[in-house]
Amino acid sequence: MFFPYRARIALFNTPVVTVVVCALCFAIFTAQYNNQRALHQSAVQFCERENDGSFLRALKWLGGTVEPWLCAQLMLRLYHARDARAQLAALTERAAGQNVSGALAAHYEDALFETYGRFRLQAPGLLTARLWYPPDSWNPLRMLTASLAHGSWAHLMGNLLFFYAFAATIEILLGPILYLLVLIALAIGTHSVYSIVMMGNPYALPTVGLSGIVMGMIALFVYFIPQARISCFLWLVVFYRRFAIPAWILAAWYIGWDLYTELTGAADTRVNVIAHLSGAAIGFLLGFTLFRKKRHWAQELVEDK
Repeated sequence: MFFPYRARIALFNTPVVTVVVCALCFAIFTAQYNNQRALHQSAVQFCERENDGSFLRALKWLGGTVEPWLCAQLMLRLYHARDARAQLAALTERAAGQNVSGALAAHYEDALFETYGRFRLQAPGLLTARLWYPPDSWNPLRMLTASLAHGSWAHLMGNLLFFYAFAATIEILLGPILYLLVLIALAIGTHSVYSIVMMGNPYALPTVGLSGIVMGMIALFVYFIPQARISCFLWLVVFYRRFAIPAWILAAWYIGWDLYTELTGAADTRVNVIAHLSGAAIGFLLGFTLFRKKRHWAQELVEDK
């Protein structure tokens, strides 16, 4: 694993807003995680009580067992699907090759969906769904909440490491008010670009995460002090090493890799590469158009000349 963790910059003030943003992200994802656990527990308890004969026969036809774990797995899979009925149809289509008539298969599918409907009525609401940004919504508040929400602990910690490494310096350079406005501009800008690119795409997924803002902070940092060195660590099971590289090289690697994966179609579908690239572009443009006068002063913060 390879991570930047500190810019070699003399921070003469505490980056309060950066620390608050990190704390907010951590607190929000803790609430998301607890909500997911409650949802899972609700599915398990529901399935342990479920004894409807039609449902149990349908479940055995679908998965070969009536154990509560399979029921809970099915309930959660349908709960998280964008279209639960379409997801169930795809699952039952795989089982349709068994010696069951079309009418009986349709009956089983209806029994499964009816049971899912009962589960949905008593299941806790999904907190992440109230925070994420659907690209067809153009909702500015959701653009902000989605930036603070995350999809996993690894997603959260990776973003916060990168964010603090670069954003703390930007806060000191801009001051807390300008810095906060830049964070808001990046959140709204990156999500707006995502909406534009995904316009008319019925398969466009909602998005969460701070990564668009992180890339904006990296681009601003490189605009101000491209030669400043960034302390990084590399960990490969039993091998551990710390080193420092110029910020522009680090930025070129991350932005270049995102651009390559987007152009070649090799991007992980769980990663919002559009937010990464638009965040970098917006961050650099903000520096170039609004903060040129701060570029010379930024050199005074560099520890390694």
